[in-house]
Amino acid sequence: MKMILRRTVKSGLIGGKKFELTTRLESEKDLAALFKGYPDELVLAYKSVFGDRSVSLKRSEFLRGARFSLTSLNEMIELEERLQTALDQVRRMAEIVETFETDIALQE
Repeated sequence: MKMILRRTVKSGLIGGKKFELTTRLESEKDLAALFKGYPDELVLAYKSVFGDRSVSLKRSEFLRGARFSLTSLNEMIELEERLQTALDQVRRMAEIVETFETDIALQE
């Protein structure tokens, strides 16, 4: 499973440059089928330190691709870091769904 990011910058007449970040997941597994029947949970929710906005993202939106409008490079860096955490969350969810009804040994 990997996350593909596309960064875009657009010129704005008022307020200078406008930034956009598009993300999507690629996987050898059919993740939509894997999570079919499970609640569509949040994998990302936070209040941005650099922009006056709250960001939330459900698993289904992350799987099919999402687009974010940003106000600064700092906000883009913050979002990319949070998206990495969301990717880790989806990986963990997939691992859990795939291993139901089996014994799992966790190491310290």
